[in-house]
Amino acid sequence: MAMTVAVMAMSARDRLYINDFSINAGQTKTIQVLLANDTTYCAMQTDIVLPDGLTIELDGDEYIVDPTSRCSNHAVSTNLLADGAVRVFVSSQSTRAFTGTSGAIVTFSLKAASSFTKGNITLRNNVVVETDGTRHVLANSTAKVNGGTPVGITGDLNGDGNVNAGDVSELYSAILRGAADATYDLNTDGNVNAGDISTLYSIILGQ
Repeated sequence: MAMTVAVMAMSARDRLYINDFSINAGQTKTIQVLLANDTTYCAMQTDIVLPDGLTIELDGDEYIVDPTSRCSNHAVSTNLLADGAVRVFVSSQSTRAFTGTSGAIVTFSLKAASSFTKGNITLRNNVVVETDGTRHVLANSTAKVNGGTPVGITGDLNGDGNVNAGDVSELYSAILRGAADATYDLNTDGNVNAGDISTLYSIILGQ
C-alpha cells in the first residue's frame, strides 16, 4: 500500500538560510547553510542559486559540500540542475535526526571570479523531513553578497597569491569571453587583448 506523505505548515522560526557575507574577487571562501528549527528533522533539500561570478568548487565531478557536526552521520549528495542551480540533499538511511535547533547543516566552498562585484545567493525549493516521513516546505531565502578587489599582486588574476601560468590561463579565458574588466587590462591601453598577455609574460619573467 502506498504511503501518503503529508506537507504541513511551518513554524515561523523554521528556516533554511545563508547569512549575508563579503568575498573578494578571486577569493575562495567556505559558506554555511544554516537551519533554524523548532521541529526535529532528519533530511533536507535545497537548491543553491548563484549570481554570475560565483561558483561552488568541484572535487572531480562532485561539488565540495560537506556535512557539519549537526549531521555528521548523514550523506550529502549534489546535482547540477538545468538552470544552473546546485541541488543539495542531506539524508540518513536510518532516519537519524539532525542535532540541535540552530546552526550550519552543510558548508560549501565558494569561488569568486576576478570580475565578481556583488550579487545575491538564493536558497529555493527548501524541503525538510521529519523522522516519520512528514515533509515540510520552507520559504525561499536570499543572502546578499558584497564583492571587493583584494589588495594583491599585479598580474595575480586568479587571486592565488602568485603570478604564473594559472594567471595566463585566466587572461586567455577573459579575452575569449570578451571581458572588459580593467583587472585584465594589464598594459592600461583600455582594451583586454593580446597586448595584456605580453605584459603578463613580462611580469612573470621579471619576478
